[in-house]
Amino acid sequence: MTQRIALVTGASSGIGRATAQLLADRGYYVFAGARRMDRLEQIRSANIEPIELDVSDDHAIHRMVNHIISNRGRIDVLVNNAGFGQLGTIECVSMEAAHRQFEVNVFGYARFMQAVLPHMRKQKSGHIVNITSVMGRISTPGFGWYAASKHAVEALSDAVRGEVMDFGIEVVLIAPGLIKTEFVPKQLDLLRTVAHPLAYQKILKGLHILLANEPKSPGPAIIAQAVLDTVTKPNPPIRYALPLDSKASVIARWLLGARLFARAVRHQMKLNF
Repeated sequence: MTQRIALVTGASSGIGRATAQLLADRGYYVFAGARRMDRLEQIRSANIEPIELDVSDDHAIHRMVNHIISNRGRIDVLVNNAGFGQLGTIECVSMEAAHRQFEVNVFGYARFMQAVLPHMRKQKSGHIVNITSVMGRISTPGFGWYAASKHAVEALSDAVRGEVMDFGIEVVLIAPGLIKTEFVPKQLDLLRTVAHPLAYQKILKGLHILLANEPKSPGPAIIAQAVLDTVTKPNPPIRYALPLDSKASVIARWLLGARLFARAVRHQMKLNF
């Protein structure tokens, strides 16, 4: 059988790294993209080829896709994973930072879908796996810009799924909750770059409370396994939500409605005390 070819973005750490390594272990040839080549070189192997990548650079994306097609002739799997979380209140996060959030988290995904879809249509097969977040379906104080970007990814994914299903292409969302990676520490580092007045100090403390369980959360291996299941099952679910906190939050939002859910979140963040 022809070796299957995967492209994984944000592969230098966390979910992207775990996914690239698992797919490679299962026989895929993986093109692993990220900005930090020193980290990517650590996972180079017979089945993993690191490529320096900035998902906001159109030319870099097309160079990467053209390189894959020129050398391997096809792309079977795209895992859109590169992203970051800009925390802070809507009032205080700068428009520049908000634009950057969408540039990477939304337009980065869109650029890759546009780049690979012509090839997947031609070969009449393919899987696009978009890593979103529990925040793709809910939003909480302090997460507004990040949640908005993930809502947008869910909307784009739902649209493109209907557009390409006649071409043998599957589009699947995987929505992690808290996962133990470098992601939360980076979110908190970015939060410290946003100037907030004293009026929002309770919100900032509440954010730290919400994220305090991250060290006890599952590692990225469970998300990598979900990606593998997605690309190997004949009829994968269109959306995975895991671990349990991701599923439970979405269900709670649906059961409680917007107002009661907002109160429940504020209680969890200890904003009512």
